Amino acid sequence: MINKKVVKLINDSRNIAILSHIMPDGDNIGSCLALYNSLIKMDKNPLVILDDDVPEIYKFLKNSDKIVKPEKEYEFDLVIVLDCGDAERLGKSVKYLKNGNVINIDHHINNTRFGHINLIDETAAATAEIVYKLIKEFDIQLDIDICQCIYTGIVTDTGQFQYSNTSFITHEITADLIRNGVEPFKLYKVIYQNNSKEKIKLISKALSTLRFDYEDKIASMIITKESFDTIGAKDEDVDGIINFARDIKGVEVALLFREIDNGKIKIGFRSKDYVNVNEVAEKFGGGGHKRAAGAIIDGDLDNIRNKIIETVIDVLRR
Repeated sequence: MINKKVVKLINDSRNIAILSHIMPDGDNIGSCLALYNSLIKMDKNPLVILDDDVPEIYKFLKNSDKIVKPEKEYEFDLVIVLDCGDAERLGKSVKYLKNGNVINIDHHINNTRFGHINLIDETAAATAEIVYKLIKEFDIQLDIDICQCIYTGIVTDTGQFQYSNTSFITHEITADLIRNGVEPFKLYKVIYQNNSKEKIKLISKALSTLRFDYEDKIASMIITKESFDTIGAKDEDVDGIINFARDIKGVEVALLFREIDNGKIKIGFRSKDYVNVNEVAEKFGGGGHKRAAGAIIDGDLDNIRNKIIETVIDVLRR
């Protein structure tokens, strides 16, 4: 059920900022552009502001070229934050939270509820599901452009409808999107069959570091900054690599350790059946979902890898 205050506030506002987290993914981009395209149809003046570039695979979405970086000062009547569990994950865009009312729309279970109004649905498979329900409250018709954005958010955040967060509601929404023009096979080709050469090289490097622990229930890989830079990879090229470890027979928890800037290590957590990796990630200042989470830690790559693996082993021993 969509909060009526949210609908009224949007209807009463004209200059509207749409923000989301750093290192954007499909749910991030899809949700932002679905809302942006809807607000345009409502004769609003929206602006999507993101810290990072739009990944190549999502540039087919309507008005992806209108997304700007947080370089200028703006005046907004309303700020809407999508798919972001913590204001700190907004990066430089966090400065716009001072600019009027803030609506926080998300589906992460560890959302810090930093908005003036918090529309959090932990049962939603993707923030795009919540955005879909919100758009249905507006006095506009769904069109193919809006539907493609929502579908992209849902299909990517459910792992092509594989993850346990996929519900009958997810499929009902998807059916409506298809009814309104979405062609799943075409979007599949655009999103999943357009890997860059750099991504394939990065997969090869990551697989060469594959390590198994605790009776092969844990599989982990690393991506060093040197490998990343030598290959010439982009952040988006890392997406999905962790699944190669998770999808190995007998593996319950997969981990991907990636060196990023300033001596920080970004860790991806995935589980297959029963381990709540969100709880593990929270121990290291991160979070996410039961089967998919992440964290960023300062320190030495090998030490962090060993520490995280020891923590996961403790969880598996329970």
